[in-house]
Amino acid sequence: MRQFALILLFAISSITGIFSQINTDRVLSIGRNALYFEDYILSIQYFNQVIRIKPYLADPYFFRAIAKINLEDYQGAEDDCTLALDRNPFMINAYKCRGIARINLKKYKESIEDFEKGLEFDPDNKRFLLYKGAAYLQDKKYKEAVQSLTTAIDKHSQFVDAYINRGHAYLALEDTVASMSDFEKALQLDKFKSESYASRGLVYYSMGKYREALNDYNEAIRLKPERSGYYINRGIIRYNLNDLRGTMSDYDNVIQLDPNNVLAYYNRGLLRNEVGDKNRAIEDFDRVLEFDPEDYMALYNRALIEIDLGEANKAIRDINKVLKKYQDFYPLYYNRSQAKELTGDKKGAQLDFNQAYLMEREGWKKKKDEKEQKKDEEKNEKTREQSDKNIKNFNRLVIADKEDEERRFSYKSEIRGKVQNVNFNIDMESIFLLSYYIKDSELKRPEYYSQAIADLNGSGKLPAKLKIGNDEKQLSKEQIDEHFQSIEKYKKLDNISNNHVSLLCRAIDFDLIQDYQSAIEDYNRAIELNPNSWIAYFNRGNIRHKKMDYEKSLEDEVVIGENTHKAEAGSQLDYGLILNDYDKVTQLYPDFAFAWFNKGNILAEQKDYRNAIANYTKAIEKEKDFAEAYFNRGLTRLYLGEKDKCIADLSKAGELGIYVSYNIIKRIQQE
Repeated sequence: MRQFALILLFAISSITGIFSQINTDRVLSIGRNALYFEDYILSIQYFNQVIRIKPYLADPYFFRAIAKINLEDYQGAEDDCTLALDRNPFMINAYKCRGIARINLKKYKESIEDFEKGLEFDPDNKRFLLYKGAAYLQDKKYKEAVQSLTTAIDKHSQFVDAYINRGHAYLALEDTVASMSDFEKALQLDKFKSESYASRGLVYYSMGKYREALNDYNEAIRLKPERSGYYINRGIIRYNLNDLRGTMSDYDNVIQLDPNNVLAYYNRGLLRNEVGDKNRAIEDFDRVLEFDPEDYMALYNRALIEIDLGEANKAIRDINKVLKKYQDFYPLYYNRSQAKELTGDKKGAQLDFNQAYLMEREGWKKKKDEKEQKKDEEKNEKTREQSDKNIKNFNRLVIADKEDEERRFSYKSEIRGKVQNVNFNIDMESIFLLSYYIKDSELKRPEYYSQAIADLNGSGKLPAKLKIGNDEKQLSKEQIDEHFQSIEKYKKLDNISNNHVSLLCRAIDFDLIQDYQSAIEDYNRAIELNPNSWIAYFNRGNIRHKKMDYEKSLEDEVVIGENTHKAEAGSQLDYGLILNDYDKVTQLYPDFAFAWFNKGNILAEQKDYRNAIANYTKAIEKEKDFAEAYFNRGLTRLYLGEKDKCIADLSKAGELGIYVSYNIIKRIQQE
């Protein structure tokens, strides 16, 4: 059965109170405008500003929750609604928002409590009645869903959405007569609602009336051509009508609409293999695995094609991955036996064959499984639902669980709209640097402040102001030339080896022209002159890390002519020296959050995740809005399997402007 995406509709302009200061009122208004135009990331930044000025107001938390709902950060939305309700327990729409967030978090009992609370204030509110029914529906309590939705219909006899949702509850109860009646009623009330046609199409499909189902999906697509789920399911219907060309066309349409639609690539891969287009089928399964490297269905299908193409080693690699998950699926051993035979490993092939034969002969499948398999085959032998992860259904086309998938808006900027749908490359935030050249953020984010850096800049001893950040600008040729000239100027000074400040300045110049060894030598001397120079330790640690990364890159094999050899790496710096530098900074300047952060990064590189988390936590204690620390701590917690804590950290990082967090949250929630 398909799931339902609940659309949060609020009359935003009607909720905001009057503030005493025009400043916060204006900022909140700008944030609401950004929210209306679906600039969710930007709107959060404005609401953050209001919260920092007036943390006792409920409205900015509520509006920020709406933004997070649209970014699919449901945990963050739930937390913000709770904060709003703590400040104003009579904010009815906050109960609605939190209830929807909780449905998506599968906290069905709590979501129903929120909707019932809203009904205490407004007993006839049709949306609260609808969402309460939808919560029961998602919780697979279909009889309760019917009861709640019937109440909504009794109070609001023209409520189309209630009929649609009740129809799906009846369909789940296998009452196709009642289900069809509700969808027919919805169409009678509103013949231009695409969901009604798609829903009735599902009933026809379940009854094996594929022509009628196709007609309904054609009409649904005519009304809402941007909904990719409609094409997915129409493709399934066309497949059952043996219209392979039409099925392929529908999957092509989905991918054109949404290049990140995994379902479309998967189904198209199956179809391409079926028609003999095996190389392009592999390309489709490759795309699926780019999004989810542990999609075992895709791995298995790719392995079977690789065997057909004679790519035995690749097939063995893929089958081995699947076997880690499905050790009792005996066909895997038969397939691996075939692949090993192709490689000439006759002994290994025989062992796998024997293993498979033994498992099959002894009846490894339980009788219960056999009954379930028979039931599935009687229902439909060609398709499976998206939520079905049974490996035995690896070769079945997948029906979209969500009929109302929303197409994100095509903005030129990647930070507008529903950024959670953009599959970003996931990398940890890099170490923080002190530099003259730090890139400005695309977003209005909190600026990090350090009194020590401010004092250093205010001393007048530096040629330019130092900034703290983790994204250095690329220097122009003119800027590089300036730093070469600066180095030459310092060389002419008679007493530079005894001038702590001059050594620091020249070391920065050397760093900027990537002469790391000379920079380290200058910092070494600066530390000899002033053992309490925290900046020298901090920058030396950073350069040592840069130098180590560079030397690692040289360790790859280099081919010159016909000879292959290892490139000379020079001195091998270890992590211990870098950590010692950061430790020294935290001793001299304990409140310098960026040293704690950098130390966390080094520990994470060494896979010392627990200590990395401890240092990120220390950084957050020193800098409460340290977005990068929340982000990296979240990813580190993901490595440890602490998904709930990971999502909480990523939600905070997203709130503070690291928008890639929302895509990661979505991926985690879909696992």
